[in-house]
Amino acid sequence: MSRESEPRLDPPIRPVRDGVVGVVLLAHGGKERSHQAPHRRGGAVTRVRMIARAVAPRLAGRGVAVHTMCFRYQGWNGDERAPVPDVRWAAALLAERYGEVPIVLGGHSLGGRAVVNAADAPNVVGVMGLAPWLPESEPTAQLAGRRLLLAHGTRDRVTSPRSSYEYAARARSEGHDVARIVLPGSGHTLLSRARDWNRLVLAFSHTCLLDQPGSAQAPATRPPRYADLIVEAFHAAAPEGLQRVLTPAGRVRA
Repeated sequence: MSRESEPRLDPPIRPVRDGVVGVVLLAHGGKERSHQAPHRRGGAVTRVRMIARAVAPRLAGRGVAVHTMCFRYQGWNGDERAPVPDVRWAAALLAERYGEVPIVLGGHSLGGRAVVNAADAPNVVGVMGLAPWLPESEPTAQLAGRRLLLAHGTRDRVTSPRSSYEYAARARSEGHDVARIVLPGSGHTLLSRARDWNRLVLAFSHTCLLDQPGSAQAPATRPPRYADLIVEAFHAAAPEGLQRVLTPAGRVRA
């Protein structure tokens, strides 16, 4: 068993000075089976922290706190679905800390699967799966009332871009609010085209938390790059809205 039996919520990447209006929580990847604790300086944990550090300055300036977390275990561990209650625990702790503010969940690989499964946690309005591990028959009912953005690189050899497309198509057919972005040339670690991955996380977070009707922040904010791409993908009919291609030159094609 793990020497660390509890999940961990890290402090906000950047302080928010004038009141928190929303939260982004990012979760790391892992393995199919393992009861070992995640390595605090391992690649999976470090990668989501890199993304958090890239997006936090702009979001914190608009009142959005950005947090990362660590699961109890590295593994999903079959029916135990170990990371899912960890995400729910972290979301509950954030609600206790900040009150009833909206939350966006984001996760890479196994973390993507975890946040998708925890989408119905209280206060969650949006979920991002980055190169997510989404096996066949993964549930969709928990997505009701939430936005789901999936993004996958074409050179991913660890998790299946085809599976994320099939999950997105099934969820769309069941009436859920889903979009999907394809990044040609990017692999599973998100290091190739890292700037584009960061921009997608920033843009989706901004869209869900700061660009909604009635948001006090909306009039004062300028949408970040790729916000229009994300909005168009959500509005486009399937299959176009599920395979929006973001080229290395920053251009978009259906």
